Amino acid sequence: MKIKPRLLAAARELLGKSQRPLLLAHPRPDGDTIGCTLALRLALQQLGKEPQIACPHPIPATMSYLPGAEEFRTAAPADADIDLVIAIDMSDLKRTGGLYHESWRGRIPLLVIDHHETNDGFGDVSIIAPEAAATALPMLALIRALDVPLGRNIATCLLLATLTDTRGLRTESTTPEVLALVAELIEAGGDYLGIMQKTLDSVPYLQMRGWGVALNRLQLEEKLAWTTFPLAEKEALGIEDHDDLGLGNLISRVATADISATFLEMRDGSVKISFRARPGYNVAQIAKYLGGGGHRQAAGCSVEGPLERATEQVLPLVRKELAVNS
Repeated sequence: MKIKPRLLAAARELLGKSQRPLLLAHPRPDGDTIGCTLALRLALQQLGKEPQIACPHPIPATMSYLPGAEEFRTAAPADADIDLVIAIDMSDLKRTGGLYHESWRGRIPLLVIDHHETNDGFGDVSIIAPEAAATALPMLALIRALDVPLGRNIATCLLLATLTDTRGLRTESTTPEVLALVAELIEAGGDYLGIMQKTLDSVPYLQMRGWGVALNRLQLEEKLAWTTFPLAEKEALGIEDHDDLGLGNLISRVATADISATFLEMRDGSVKISFRARPGYNVAQIAKYLGGGGHRQAAGCSVEGPLERATEQVLPLVRKELAVNS
């Protein structure tokens, strides 16, 4: 992974001038956005800054043990006392989930740190590393540029970000560079065993009940696997809209499927879709066409419901991708 020195210098300058930055994690937060946000918060505190952190949705219980996780807020008023906004692990402004206010544009600088290939660079300064396995890698590069030493807490946050976004070092993006990074973070005190036990190997009861519903509705058509999750089933289990149940990764494990898709019906009538693909396919372009984004092997979007309409709209696009690249 290579980041242009001038971008790191520009980001360092923005952070140097800021005293009260607002760090934003994306909706339905995963380990990468949470871990990177908390790691940068810790680094900025060491520099004497007063960072605030916000996320539109609650932090999953399996990550609530991370240092500073209790400081997340779910709102950021337009008149907040801030002098810099930092969007972390987001491909576009929509991924702020409404936390970013248009009244800030041109008045409060925006720094973007991300690794999605569908990111067009929407910040005043944008550090984007699409080849990186997780946003944790460019985030570590930025923290190094700030001359902040890695300690146990920062290392644990970045280690969680890396392990979750690579599904426990099992994705195509797990390169020797990533393995070296993991070793470095463990040597710095990162709690590898704790992350594996509390996060990667821990499934909340309701999530596992939800898996039962999704697996019961699972369908397989040659190299395409998909499942649907009706709103009625979510409400019966008490599952909130911000909880995607980790279905994308679950369904991607169907042995004969090269591409998988999950369709979750939301309370506003929309349908949230998660795509997963094996190497050689590109679901990011499907998601971007539908108004979403992501990576070649993992992407997502939302479309209008109901479920039947969503599957009729989306599955032909997936079949086309399979046909073209098989």
